Amino acid sequence: EVRNIGKIRRWQRGNLIGSGSFGQVYLGMNLDSGELFVVKQVKIVDPSREEVSQMEREINLLSTLSHDNIVKYLGTERADGELSVFLEYMPGGSIADLVARFGGLDEAVIRKYTRELLEGLSYLHERGIVHRDIKGQNILVDSKGACKLADFGAS
Repeated sequence: EVRNIGKIRRWQRGNLIGSGSFGQVYLGMNLDSGELFVVKQVKIVDPSREEVSQMEREINLLSTLSHDNIVKYLGTERADGELSVFLEYMPGGSIADLVARFGGLDEAVIRKYTRELLEGLSYLHERGIVHRDIKGQNILVDSKGACKLADFGAS
């Protein structure tokens, strides 16, 4: 069972960023440091629910990973009937978002993203981990243009 894990103790939930079958994704702020992060939340109606088990597997996996091209896990909180997973905030959004916003990407940028994606995948494969859901929505971009793999729910 997951309880409060990680460095984020006092935090506030901000605007909704996205949602899916698993739950909602919000912008969050660490009230002690001002750091922005992402909060992935799922309601725990039934602790044996598949969504909760899947999130717990993802948490266990993410907590073991440390690579420049994989979204960083920052912690977890289980309170008030919700499981909250804290992840690195990627202000650039997904590659799918960037293509929609900018109408395509320059070849040099595509080469850079491909190299970074392959470096992240190589790190995973060296550890016997297969991502299983690589798509534009699961490749996120930080404020400096580095891309990182996200969403390890299917791994």
